[in-house]
Amino acid sequence: RVFWISSRVHPGETPAAHMFNGVLGFLLRKDDPRAAALRKLYVFKLVPNLNPDGVFRGHYRTDTRGANLNRCYAEPEPSTHPTIWAAREAVVHYCARPEAERLDMYIDLHGHANKRGCFLFGNSLDGPAHVENVLLARLASLNSPYFDFAACDFSERNMHARDRRDPSA
Repeated sequence: RVFWISSRVHPGETPAAHMFNGVLGFLLRKDDPRAAALRKLYVFKLVPNLNPDGVFRGHYRTDTRGANLNRCYAEPEPSTHPTIWAAREAVVHYCARPEAERLDMYIDLHGHANKRGCFLFGNSLDGPAHVENVLLARLASLNSPYFDFAACDFSERNMHARDRRDPSA
């Protein structure tokens, strides 16, 4: 089973890089039984920076062409959104694998300009898949004093919300 973690699609969300480094450090701990159990259960696919050009140029939300790459996942172009195109191709590949090798979880790490603590924005799903989606957030809130379950959003509205700061909104 595959567990995918990515970050820095928005270059200015520096906390995402810190979270990513924390996750990576945890997963690499040799003497931690929790990390060992996760490594035994999952193959981790880790993408530390989905927008390296935007980070290099000091942009806050966009790449070098002015595109908010977080809005390009549906139909990315390999020539204009190469990192998103490659990430999407890999995710589609792992979604089509047999169950034992299939993508089980995708977490894209972000930072928020005016919210504190940790929270999740997740997809609005039907039935048991939605319960599993929300359960991850609930378990995180029970295990971390910094995780704010009330700030999580798994609504259909939030899935399709446009960012006011996005020039293409």
